[in-house]
Formats: sequence, C-alpha cells, structure tokens
Amino acid sequence: MAETTPRLRKLWKTYECSEKKMVVVPFGPDKIRIAPPTVAAWDALASVLDHHRYDIRSADTDSYNCRNIKGTNLKSLHAYGIALDVNWNTNPFKRTPDKRKVRFSSKATQGERSEAVRLGEADTDMTPAMIADVLAIKTRRGKQVFDWGGSWSTTKDSMHFEIDLSPADLAAGIDPRTVAGGLAGSPAAELHPAVSPAPSVPAAPAEPYVVIARDGLKLRAGPSVSFAAIRTYPEGTQVTVLSRDRSWGLVDLQSDGKADGYMHLGFLRPVHAAEGDTPTTQPAGAPSPAPGDILDRVTVEIAAGMFPRTRKAPIAANLPFVLAGLRARALGDRVMVLMALGTIRAETEGFVPISEGISRFNTARTPFDLYDAGTAIGRRLGNTRPGDGARFKGRGFVQLTGRDNYTRLGPQIDRDLGGNPELANDPKVAGLILAQFLKNKEGAIRRALASDALRLARRLVNGGSHGADRFEDAYLRGARLLSA
Repeated sequence: MAETTPRLRKLWKTYECSEKKMVVVPFGPDKIRIAPPTVAAWDALASVLDHHRYDIRSADTDSYNCRNIKGTNLKSLHAYGIALDVNWNTNPFKRTPDKRKVRFSSKATQGERSEAVRLGEADTDMTPAMIADVLAIKTRRGKQVFDWGGSWSTTKDSMHFEIDLSPADLAAGIDPRTVAGGLAGSPAAELHPAVSPAPSVPAAPAEPYVVIARDGLKLRAGPSVSFAAIRTYPEGTQVTVLSRDRSWGLVDLQSDGKADGYMHLGFLRPVHAAEGDTPTTQPAGAPSPAPGDILDRVTVEIAAGMFPRTRKAPIAANLPFVLAGLRARALGDRVMVLMALGTIRAETEGFVPISEGISRFNTARTPFDLYDAGTAIGRRLGNTRPGDGARFKGRGFVQLTGRDNYTRLGPQIDRDLGGNPELANDPKVAGLILAQFLKNKEGAIRRALASDALRLARRLVNGGSHGADRFEDAYLRGARLLSA
C-alpha cells in the first residue's frame, strides 16, 4: 500500500464530508457519488469489472458516505469520496487475526462463487484475475491507483476498493494501457501512443459495416495482430469504419464519431453490400425481416437510451444476439422490441445474461432450497428432483427459472437446456430464449400492450411486480426513441 489511511485523510481533507463537492457518475448499472478528481479512476475500475463480466448490484454498492469507521471516531475513506464498496452481500467483511490470505472460489460463474461465500468456503465472489487487473491500473506516471480490502492482513474487506494516491498523483491521468477492457472514451491512439490513427491511404467517408467472423472479431489497440486485443465483438455487431490503414479499419462502435480501436477489414462486410442489403445488426444468415420488422432501426444508441444507468459496452456486445432472437421468432415489430428490451431492463439491467443471485426469496438455509422439489415454489416451477432448485435457478436475459421452463423451451430452440442449464447464459442462446419466452405468450402480451397495460404485460413474463418500474420506464423511453 503506497499511502496509509491517516495520510490519505490529510491528502483528501478538502473533500471530507463535503457532499456538495461530490459528483455523481455512472458505475455499471448503478450511480456513485465520488470526489471529482477520481472520476477516471472509477471508470477504469468499472471497465475492468465489465471486462470480467462481473455483475454489480445497485442494492449493495456504496460510495460517498460521511461516517466513521465502526467502533472509532475516525472518518472512513468513504467520507472523502475515495472509497467504494461493491456487492457487500457476497463480499462480506471478516476479521482474520491469523493473517491468512483471502480465499477465492474456483467456481466458473459469479452465482456459483456467491454460493461458495454463503457456505463459508470463500471470502469473495470475485476472481484472482479480476483483482489482479484492478491492482494493475496505473497512472501515466506508473503509480498504482487502487488498494483492495481483500488483500489486507488482519481483516478481509473484499467489497472495498479505495484510491491509494494523492489528488496530485491522480491528476497525471489513468494510463489506458493498464486498463483491462479499455478505458471508456479513450481512442485507440491513446491505447498505444506509438501508433498514429491517421490512415496510410486517403480516408473514405465513414461507412457502416457488420462483423461476419463466426466466432467474433477482436478490437485491437493498433492496426496489426501485434497490438493488444481490447475486446471481442460477436458476429452481427455493427461498426462504422472511420478510416483505413492497409487491411485494418479504425472503427467507431458507439455511433458517436469517436474511434474505439482497429478491426481487420477481412472480417467486416459493408452493410449495403453488393449482394443485397444485409440487416445491420443481425448475424449473417439470419431470417428475412417479417412485415412490420423495425430491427434494422434499433441501434446501440437507442437501446442505451432505454438503459440510462448501463454502460454502452455490454449493450454493443449483446444487442445483436437479442435482435437476432427476435427476428428468428418474427417478433421484430415495435411493440415486441420494446417489450423485449424492457424485460431485459427489469431482469438484468446490465444487459448481460447472468445467473440469479442468492436472496431471501430463494434461500432459507442452503442455496436455492426454497426452489427445491417438495416446496411450494418448487412445485410451481416443476422442480421434481433433489438439487433442482440450484440447477434450474434463474439465468439469461429473462431469468429463465425452473425445470418446467428449461425442459419446455429447450426443444423449442433446439438446445439441451435441461441437460446443460448453463447454456442459458450464453448470449446467443439467451437472446433466443428471451424471444421464445415472449413468443409463447405473444397473444396475451400483445393484448396487454394494445390497451397500454404495461404492468400486466410485465406480470405475464415475471408472474409478479418485480422490476415493473424499470420495465415501464424503459418501455416509455423506447417508445419516444422508436417512432411508430
């Protein structure tokens, strides 16, 4: 640790309990209140968590808070706007007088790691790779930006991240090359300063292209495979090529005229190719649009307008799969598009297919035991065998839950969801599940929407009122953005 807590209090004294000096910025699906000089640092942390597909829960994430450290009269670093607690329910504070190291779970998914924490087998649902990437974030002058509470000796505070620098040190700026997943808003030239984004051939007008690589296409920091891969984007993702450098294109992924990195032109096809107009956001080989289909009008910008607290990166990565599923089930008209995106907002606001977390609604003693065979909820979900509760917990964009749903939808989309439930979190499969789930209730949903009964439409998917406010907000935002 570069700075002690008393020293950090002195360095950031001007912000102590000064709520009016704080700024509110997006952080995943949440918003956090922090000291103004730290904005870029928290954005870098959010990028790393997003890179590792780590789901942030707004309900147990805490930033600025004018409070003392428990049991003392000393101010917490939260009181200075330089500390953040993330998902405290699955990253609990623990005393470790034996000075042992933090215990990580080796489970593959965040949901499974959360269960390990609940069972006392791990201290955190985060992974060693994720934490290593957080601690690797540095300023342009090479100074480490964050300290993590899980690395402390006599306590393990795995929820806790804090700025470990003075305001002057932080003013040097974050080095984008040290941020796994890339720093939002940083052009490709910044990611690798030795390379100029200027094209080596005369620039053509900006053109829309679509990714045709079957397994996805890497966005790189420069125009060759020797440059770092920033992120992989799936087949069907639309990009704008701003300029060309031999066989590479400098691309804009968010339709804002700013460069995000380079992609190889051999795996991109013009949207208006000679062989005919290819759907701009659909994977190659997708079904032809049905009458009333507006999916070609649904851009990342429009979807982002319906998700005001969600980063654009997961929207850009996953929107093509959602739209492909809707087209495959002939649900590409305006009201069903709004229904589908509103459902994602209500269920998985981060726009990433995820597993259901443990809560009082699904767990009494062991994870998801309230869903198990023999329970009231289990019978309603069709769970008939020991362990079905955890095996068929909620997954995907629509949070598909229960043996009945998995085994019914599986054959409908030609996937063995009953034998391999984790398939529901694959983005391509999750997009198709969402569309099929809506298709199965299409008539009732359309009747509800036709009478502006948005909450009834939501109940037809969820069975209750969970997420109804988010669904309604997203639907109405989208109705304004997508003209009839």
